[in-house]
Amino acid sequence: MKKFILVVTFVCFFTSCANSSLKPDTYDRDSSQRISSVLYGEVVSLKIVSIEGETKSGTIVGGLVGAAAGSQVSDSKPESEIGAVIGGAIGATIGGNVSKNIQSVEGIQLTINMDDGRTISVVQEISDYEFEVGDLVEVITIKGRTRISPSGA
Repeated sequence: MKKFILVVTFVCFFTSCANSSLKPDTYDRDSSQRISSVLYGEVVSLKIVSIEGETKSGTIVGGLVGAAAGSQVSDSKPESEIGAVIGGAIGATIGGNVSKNIQSVEGIQLTINMDDGRTISVVQEISDYEFEVGDLVEVITIKGRTRISPSGA
């Protein structure tokens, strides 16, 4: 059982590191060779923001580790089961918070006046693109995800 928990913990930890990028110049494999909507606009405001990491993977790993550790508190089956439940709850909370903080990234919020008269705001991870107020940009939407990149015009 301990080996199983150890294997599951490592699998969850390593698969949690495979998050999709939030950078405007990085696309996941499923987004390539797809038609995307492109609109144009002008940057009217920029703000540096923090994009929180996700907590699911850390919660799972922390819960498993906490449950394994908590189950070792006693040789008595009822006490070990109680320890596993309490350890799992504490581990899940700690693991989720650690995961959220480790995976957070610096982002930018761009407010854009679109050519069609609308004003939109998009948050994305900071990349090599440098934006300034007044820049013309492309607003690209693929599979419901929108990213901003400098206009080629």
